[in-house]
Amino acid sequence: MKIKPLHLLFAILLGLVAIVPGSLIQYFIPKTIFFANYPILNSLLVSLIIYGLTEEIFKAAFIIPLPKKNYTPFLFLCLSMMMGLSFCCFESVVYFLDDMQLAINRDAQLIYPLIFTRLFTSDVIHTACAGLCGLFIYSCFQKSPKVSNLLIAILLHGLYDFFVAFKNGLRWFFIPVLILSVLECRIKYKDLVSDDSIGDPQFSE
Repeated sequence: MKIKPLHLLFAILLGLVAIVPGSLIQYFIPKTIFFANYPILNSLLVSLIIYGLTEEIFKAAFIIPLPKKNYTPFLFLCLSMMMGLSFCCFESVVYFLDDMQLAINRDAQLIYPLIFTRLFTSDVIHTACAGLCGLFIYSCFQKSPKVSNLLIAILLHGLYDFFVAFKNGLRWFFIPVLILSVLECRIKYKDLVSDDSIGDPQFSE
């Protein structure tokens, strides 16, 4: 069984559309302050809630329409990851243009490392987290919801945004987050296919 080209195209289109609601939320509440006296804690909460929570919730919502019938968990995972990669590519273009304009206007040389770091690493976090969201949605349709998959996607996405925004040595902690996201996606996939509750041949390998 292979992924049908039209289904692949559908996943790509869903990824492009999924970025719209999250971007609108981030646009209208870009400077949310939870703890004014604790900037690090505030930055962490903003990353987890404004970026991790909103983007992964919308990703999961837009993964729901993806075709599932006759697809194994692995193929549905691939569709979900393609949707996440599409989401990331469009978001990267938007961020790149927006941040470059900001850097030019303010002559902000420190912004350039952030721009290019995001440009070449965000695809990993978005693809892996979309995979986790896809595994969550798949498990819901099997009436055995794995909520931890969604929660881990939110947490890892938030931590990535938190660390990558630093201008000092702390920023490099985004690398372990990327590695962990890939490992978690693999682990959760193996847990899903080994679950006894997923016994329908058309939904298992």
